[in-house]
Amino acid sequence: MLSKAEARKIMLAVKGASEAPYFGKPSVFYGESFVGRVHDKEEAVALRVGTIEMRDVMLEAEPGLFYITDHYKPWPMLLARLKALDKTVLEELVLARMGEIDAKAKK
Repeated sequence: MLSKAEARKIMLAVKGASEAPYFGKPSVFYGESFVGRVHDKEEAVALRVGTIEMRDVMLEAEPGLFYITDHYKPWPMLLARLKALDKTVLEELVLARMGEIDAKAKK
């Protein structure tokens, strides 16, 4: 279980991560690409993933960890519950998103 402050600190500690506003909320970026943010209303971290299909697989595979609200359905985003999240998993999710960004940039 992570607190919102711990989750923010972990995300920003990943090499290459920076903080900037996104839709007026403090968010984590890699270069100019959005990675995620600590949600201001939910007890969760909002994370961008590669595709909606990938998101759906993650939701099905780990329903205790991941979920979405109606707001996020049109986008490749999901929410990770802070109560089910640990440092290693959050770091891996951030690094995976950064890898997706790097792969797109090389195309």
